[in-house]
Amino acid sequence: MMKICPPVKKVGKDWDYKGRNEIVQIFLDHDNIINYIQFQYVDENGALVLSDGHGRVNGIKFTAVKFKYPSEYLICVSGTNCIIYGTLTSITFVTNLETHGAFGNPSENDTKFYYHLGQEGQFGGFHGTADDLCVRSFGIYFKPITSLDSPKKVKDDPEVRSEYFIV
Repeated sequence: MMKICPPVKKVGKDWDYKGRNEIVQIFLDHDNIINYIQFQYVDENGALVLSDGHGRVNGIKFTAVKFKYPSEYLICVSGTNCIIYGTLTSITFVTNLETHGAFGNPSENDTKFYYHLGQEGQFGGFHGTADDLCVRSFGIYFKPITSLDSPKKVKDDPEVRSEYFIV
C-alpha cells in the first residue's frame, strides 16, 4: 500500500488505520478548522469498531457522516491545510453515491490536497496527526490493483458518481 499525505509541518501525534478500509461512519467536530475526527469501521471479523478520537471536541459543530455500508465506499478525499499553523482546515469525503462535506473553512492561502481513489475499491485506510487542540494533518492509504481480473467494485455501475470536487 502507498501512504499518501500532503507536505505539511510535522505537528502532533501520529495516528494510523492502515488496512481499515471498510468505513461505516466518520465523526467530525469542526468550525474554521477540523478540531476532531473519529471513525467507525468493520474489522476482519465483521464487527463494528470505533477508532480512537483525534483532536478535541469543542461542541460548536459536530457532524456524523454515515455511509450506506457496504454499497457506499470512498472514491475521493479532498481538503485544505494551513501550512503556517499546521492545521487541517477543511475536508470533503466523496463516495460512489454522494459528497459529504465540505467540513471546516478553508482560506485562500491554504494548500489544497486531492486524493482520487478510483472506482476499484482502492482505499486502504486513513492516517494523520493530531494534538489536544485539533487535527493537524490527514492522509490516506492507497491500494494498487493486484491483478487484471475483475475489480472489487463495479466500474460501470450507473449509480457511480463521475464528478469530483476540490474544496
